[in-house]
Amino acid sequence: MMSSMTRRGVWAFAAFVLATCASPALAHVKWFSDFSYDDVPLTLTQVMSPTFLWLAGLSALAMGLLVVLDDRLQDLPGYRGIDQWLRNRSSQSGVILRAGMAAVLLLSWQADSLLAPELHLRAEWLGWVEFFAAMMLLFARTIPVGGALVLALYVDGVGTFGILHMLDYLHYAGGGYYLLVSQADPRWRASGLPALYSTVGFSLCWLGFEKLVYPKWGLYVLQQNPALSLGLDLEFFLTGSAFVEICLGYLLIICLLQRPIALLVTLVFFSTTMLFGKVEVIGHTQVHAALIVFLIEGPGSRYRAPYTFHRRMPLRVAFAVVNFVILLGLVGAGYGAAAAMEYSKQALQGESDRRPVIVSPQPSIDFRIVEEGQMGRVLELTTTNFRFSAGGVHEDGAGHAHLYVDGRQVGRLYGPLHDIARLPAGPHEINVTLNTNDHRPYGTGTGIVQRSKKIILSAGNNNDDG
Repeated sequence: MMSSMTRRGVWAFAAFVLATCASPALAHVKWFSDFSYDDVPLTLTQVMSPTFLWLAGLSALAMGLLVVLDDRLQDLPGYRGIDQWLRNRSSQSGVILRAGMAAVLLLSWQADSLLAPELHLRAEWLGWVEFFAAMMLLFARTIPVGGALVLALYVDGVGTFGILHMLDYLHYAGGGYYLLVSQADPRWRASGLPALYSTVGFSLCWLGFEKLVYPKWGLYVLQQNPALSLGLDLEFFLTGSAFVEICLGYLLIICLLQRPIALLVTLVFFSTTMLFGKVEVIGHTQVHAALIVFLIEGPGSRYRAPYTFHRRMPLRVAFAVVNFVILLGLVGAGYGAAAAMEYSKQALQGESDRRPVIVSPQPSIDFRIVEEGQMGRVLELTTTNFRFSAGGVHEDGAGHAHLYVDGRQVGRLYGPLHDIARLPAGPHEINVTLNTNDHRPYGTGTGIVQRSKKIILSAGNNNDDG
């Protein structure tokens, strides 16, 4: 009989391997989830659950083992032959990235978005900048102009949507820089490929931590597409997929198994297009192009993979493991701090941005705590003149509910039932508000549409004092 610790290890390994097949489909949950930075982010203490620690340890071990695997692969004649065949085609990498970047610029221009599906243009003229940048990428002499315009569009995105959001798309900055220096002095030109590696890798790591700090966004996507979880517990799978993305990003940054990893991620991205359609194509076109560049370039002729600076295998393994732990800590701390700052900024926004919406007939809400068999303790909402919706555009009488426990927002509700089994026993103040699709509260003329109750939760029964 396996011990509890052994079973955890087996499940963790299974999640790590199986999540590789589906986690890239979750890479940008913002494209498919009604996300909001009004949501309370988890702190690093909350993120560091036992599952997190198990997967962190497993991932660090995997980094060391992959160093050994990479060394063994280099001894295989077939592997070396494929490696050389791809390297001989490295002259085409610039054309591939130009085509990918031009395609995504035209797709974004047509969709009135700034580089990515959920980033809506703040002004129409920015769309014409995207169109002009795409035209500049058609001609060899004007490629640097196109690259400079992509960088300018990215900077505009930082100013409009904030650094926390735009670090999801740092690979656009890397791609813009690659194109900008593509006609420059060889020393500058050589810096383009490492910049592309590191920015694509960092974007994957950053998006991995998004799933850990804002788990409700990813869980919403999984609940809408349960087949993605491969039958595993949704929360466990989400954490596992976050670590897969972090690991893939780290492998790209240090150029470990560069070609196999690029091929794996490319194939999975293509496979998820059947599920998510055009949004997936628009969002991942430039990433596809970058991964194909990685596939044919490898580390490149002028860039040496960092772990290869050590000649002895034990030192290479130690380098990969230690620096993975360092990256995990630095990116985790950075994302946690940025998310906390964004939440504080949202909380301090002017009241004009949160002015209640008054409609007729006026919605109302009530709730009770019930026991629902295997689901455990459930919050059951009752509404009138209201329809639950996950859309992003305002529609009178439609929207969702915001749930507050003891004064802190803990989630958004898109249906009448919500599992609260994890609330600890004891007294709590539960407050539920009705909100529009764009997160403004519905109003009554004298306040907002809400219902508050003080309850006492225990292991055996629920006492409602409100």
